[in-house]
Amino acid sequence: MNKNVKGMKRYKQIVSLLMKHGFGYIVQEVGLTDTLTLKDRLIADFNQRNPQEMGYRLRHLLEELGPTFIKLGQLLSIRSDLLPVEVIRELELLQDQVNEVPINEIKEKIQDEFGRAVEDVFVRFSETPAGSASIGQVHEAVLPAGQKVMVKIQRPKIKETVDEDLGILKDLSKMLENHYDWARQYHITDLMDELAESIKNELDYMEEGRNTETIQLQFENHNDIKVPDIYWDYTTAEILTMEMIDGIKITEIPQLSLSQDEKRHIADRLVESFVIQILEEGFFHGDPHPGNILYIPDTKQLGFIDLGQIGRLSSRKRYDVTTLMIGLMNEDTDLLVKAMYRLMYVPSTVDEKQFYDDIDRIRKKFSHTPLGELNFGLTINELFSIAQNHQIYIPTDFMMLGKTLITLEGIISDIDPSLNLLQLAKPYGRQLLMERYNPIKFGKRLLNDAEDITESFTKIPGQIEEVLQKTSEGDLKVKISVHELGDIFTKIDRLSNKFSFSLTLLAFSIVVLGLIVGATFGTNTILTSIHALEVGFVIAFFMFLWIIYSIIKTGRF
Repeated sequence: MNKNVKGMKRYKQIVSLLMKHGFGYIVQEVGLTDTLTLKDRLIADFNQRNPQEMGYRLRHLLEELGPTFIKLGQLLSIRSDLLPVEVIRELELLQDQVNEVPINEIKEKIQDEFGRAVEDVFVRFSETPAGSASIGQVHEAVLPAGQKVMVKIQRPKIKETVDEDLGILKDLSKMLENHYDWARQYHITDLMDELAESIKNELDYMEEGRNTETIQLQFENHNDIKVPDIYWDYTTAEILTMEMIDGIKITEIPQLSLSQDEKRHIADRLVESFVIQILEEGFFHGDPHPGNILYIPDTKQLGFIDLGQIGRLSSRKRYDVTTLMIGLMNEDTDLLVKAMYRLMYVPSTVDEKQFYDDIDRIRKKFSHTPLGELNFGLTINELFSIAQNHQIYIPTDFMMLGKTLITLEGIISDIDPSLNLLQLAKPYGRQLLMERYNPIKFGKRLLNDAEDITESFTKIPGQIEEVLQKTSEGDLKVKISVHELGDIFTKIDRLSNKFSFSLTLLAFSIVVLGLIVGATFGTNTILTSIHALEVGFVIAFFMFLWIIYSIIKTGRF
């Protein structure tokens, strides 16, 4: 571990807070030997206590530990395959609200970034923050040209704190994987790597600005969607200046006097916007909670803000997600299983028949529920749960997608409880199905696949030649896993033991044969005068027994 003084202070603080919030057994388990494993203690705690209480304690612990751990909690809140639903719900309530940064420090930050005083950068700058989160603080301002903007300023020294915490989390994740099979099964170190990548992207406001412009381009021909402009002349890696969108939270729509048709139109636009982001573009808002989706009553537009967290899907993944959606809508178990196999990491040890039967059970329940009563979020969680039961690893991007769809369903329900996500998505599903089997697009896919296959075939002769050349030169390298290495050593031992046995038996036979020949022809030697036949046979026989015993004792024959 990193044992610098500063790091050790942070370790001490983390341990202290773990103890304070009732998680002392984690400290004991990591550092000492106890009667129960960490996983058993967690399971016992869930069984003995109210899981919601456990989630409440965990949420407050993470909030007190600071921004890195809040982000960890937010990442865990999309991992329904790891934690009980009661804990997930508590983690969804994680508050990113902290004490305000003093205005003199904010002004000093602006001075450092732009090389000018705040009064020289902005015509007006509100000293009262519009919002204060663990990573940044937002202030309203006005640019010299008169545009009203929101300015997001990073907290002083936040990067140093985050880097230190990420180092500690990486150490802890390695310790867990070294000690526990369940930690390796859930790829805890990979989860920490994803957290590190996510939070580092959020710390780069230039990246958030680029994300915002990418989403903006997706909707350049959609007047119903508003994405703020980024003012790059007033933006750095630690300060982001964007257009102010004057709207209300989308969940506040019921407070407006809107007709049923107007609410339906808003919900339709919301679903369409995410169909475009997820299935057409593969670049979507990864944190679409109600505070990040606004409704602008004056223009009747939806506004997307706070695009620091983004989900990405390759064209192959978009195709597979579409397959999954079509499989759900058409109640096709084969399509569902096919899509899940492609979207997830399925181990070779999985029971394919049982997995198929479990998915089919969900499909049957799905098909027997009226469309208006379907809970899409619950269905997605059940699919994730089945995957987890079969030790199938679900990539975070796919988990994020599931979380996004579940959040979307909740927002639509808040707009109007009579509306249903799948009802609204059904027309888009039919459209996707028609597009998939459109002869022109189908031909293009076949052509692309043919090109890929042709390219692979053309590479085969060269790859074979390279392997043969390296083999002839003795330069062929083979990757072997640790457990495979053990098997190889065992086989080598068995071969060498069999060879030793054969060699010993041959030597013993030669000695006996020589003694017999000498005795038969009456050769007058020292050996014959001291009864060498009897003595040699006894010595050779005992040596033979000793070697055989040694070989059998190894258990590798």
